[in-house]
Amino acid sequence: MSPSRRTTLTALGWATAGLTIVATSAYALVPALPHRKAPTSADAAAWLSLRPDGTIHLVLPRAEIGQGIAIALRQIVAEETGFPLERIIAVPPSTDRLPPVRGTVGSESIKDFGPLVARAAAALATTLKAAGVVGGHAPADGWTALSARPRLLDAASVEASTPRSFLPSAQRRVVGQPHPTSDIRAVVTGDAPLFVDDIRLPGMAFAALIPAPRLGATLTGVDEVAAAKLDGYLGIHRHEGKLYAAAASRPALDRIVAALKPLWTGGSVTQSDIDNAVDIDAGLARGALEHVVAKADISRRGPVDIDLRLDVPMAAHACMEPRTAVARFESSGALTLWTGTQDVTFVRATLAKRLSLAVDKIVVHGCRVGGAFGGKTIVAHEHHTALIARAIGCPVKLQWTREAEFREAFHRPPSSHRIRASLTPDGLIDTWHHAFRSGHVIFTSAALGPALQFATSFVGDPGVSRGAVPPYAIARARIEFEDVRLPIHTGPWRSLGGAPNNWAIETAIDALARHRREDSLSFRRRLLSPQRSTSQNATPSPRHPSESGAIAMVATNAPRLDKNVRLLRCLDRVSARADWPTLKSSSERGYGIACGIFNEMSYAAVVAEVERLGRTMRVTRFWCAHDCGQIINPDQVRAQIEGNLVWGIGMALFEDLRLDNGHVAATSFVDYAVPRFSDIPATDIDLVDDGAPPTGAGETTIVAATAAITNAIAAMTGRTVTRLPWRPVT
Repeated sequence: MSPSRRTTLTALGWATAGLTIVATSAYALVPALPHRKAPTSADAAAWLSLRPDGTIHLVLPRAEIGQGIAIALRQIVAEETGFPLERIIAVPPSTDRLPPVRGTVGSESIKDFGPLVARAAAALATTLKAAGVVGGHAPADGWTALSARPRLLDAASVEASTPRSFLPSAQRRVVGQPHPTSDIRAVVTGDAPLFVDDIRLPGMAFAALIPAPRLGATLTGVDEVAAAKLDGYLGIHRHEGKLYAAAASRPALDRIVAALKPLWTGGSVTQSDIDNAVDIDAGLARGALEHVVAKADISRRGPVDIDLRLDVPMAAHACMEPRTAVARFESSGALTLWTGTQDVTFVRATLAKRLSLAVDKIVVHGCRVGGAFGGKTIVAHEHHTALIARAIGCPVKLQWTREAEFREAFHRPPSSHRIRASLTPDGLIDTWHHAFRSGHVIFTSAALGPALQFATSFVGDPGVSRGAVPPYAIARARIEFEDVRLPIHTGPWRSLGGAPNNWAIETAIDALARHRREDSLSFRRRLLSPQRSTSQNATPSPRHPSESGAIAMVATNAPRLDKNVRLLRCLDRVSARADWPTLKSSSERGYGIACGIFNEMSYAAVVAEVERLGRTMRVTRFWCAHDCGQIINPDQVRAQIEGNLVWGIGMALFEDLRLDNGHVAATSFVDYAVPRFSDIPATDIDLVDDGAPPTGAGETTIVAATAAITNAIAAMTGRTVTRLPWRPVT
């Protein structure tokens, strides 16, 4: 590896002013940036409208990606207005009906948007009551005249409203009750259009991305003559080094893709290149790492009680729905696009820049997303769909194949960790040194051009450091990391760095407990005293500045507990649920425990039971305690927890995305193992809801699930699991 970026920068004599100029220039070259402003009362006033048929339409400010946000926000509107739930209609995000809104990320939908929806719904209820509408009953002159009023809501009325959905003492009718997700019948049966692939337009053509066979390969030839002889051929298109084909039908498209026989040259990236780039020991051999989270001066070579090298491989999002978009240009030059995305606003802004169109000439309709997990936060295929549609003069549907999903999408970066820790004689942590290297997460090369990549290479990626500060009492902690630009796209993956970092932390904590021959639950409990923390020498990962704004709208008399108290409570409740003192590990069955805090706001503790089946391991039971504050819909929160637990199984036992012959080895789910229905264990979930303000459930449990599994394996084998996924020792 070359010298560190910081060393190189110093050698070149760059000053702060020079860096500022570089960063400013890079910013100017960025095609578009995601909208990051917090939602306002004026925004919320536009989300709700009364329709002539007596229904309330809620234009969703969040993408429905399977987390159940549509039903949760409908419940809030029903609670505030008194309307029956079935008369609250969720409308998917659409830029022609929705003010600019930030993407659906960070498990922040209820926390940041729920209180605003409640305020807008309460304001609407006040307006309707003044017109004689109570409990959803129509006024004497019907709904038409009332729904025709130009302004039923405005920012002032939203600000002045007094919602009840988040008042701890309120008696609620709908909020807090289980309800099935919106459109569940259509999701299961397919009897109504929901997803992008359900879109059918007159005269619509079809397009495909033909992935390169090797990373960094260049297209040097294609048999366009042979392809053009086939019925339905509409052309090939080269954009940004990628090759696309278009045809009048899907069957014709398949034949044309096969006939093209593209030739590629170059590309020689190997798995060793990736492994060497993130190798933590190679990084430490050159001295201090570039970014410091906790800065205690700790010897790198002194005696310690544990010294662990921990490695996490690259992983795919593995969404069931591949990336798909439909684009149609009108005769006026206006563009309408349908896509499954976590951010319709960002898609529109990117299309405007890349196609040189005015923003008001573009409408982006967000469809229900068939899985995202951070993978659909950027604009990966939408602008190519629009370019092809404009080139051939008809609507186009572009859908990636599963092979393209693995080879062209971005993935969770691999990471390599070194944790060295020592204990005091009374069993407290005296020193803690956690050093790690990872590919980029938020500063992903999948979205940033070369100039901005250069600028951000001098700034610590907050996605990489997410969750790196332990909640435990530590006398002296040094936490340092490097984010490494890899020759393959990496980026946001469920919980960002929270899952790999907390797996490393909880693995080390368990190893310390075994070193002391102390019960791992008791050891954690002692280290989680509310008065003890690493805060005096650690800087948590930055959170979005809007996070406190939405919570301020929630009742101020809601209980506020120290974060360690809440984590302890989860540990106590899960241990009671599992009857932890009675669980005894053997060589054939093991029990592991782990806990964690997601994004400094939500809490989880997990106990896993793992059984040996020959040379494989199988998770046979989970117990989980989960605290994300007030719960709007317990069924949906349970579903999110279950999904996180399954992801933990994938991380611990299955998922490993590797390179072979210069490309991603996986081309289908045959090549990339994920948990199947037969791998799903019995699960006992304890929802902790004491009325505290809502935080987020979408990514919380994953920070504890994987370590609970590998700690159970360690209890069986007596060996710490130091590499994911677990494999038997040969």
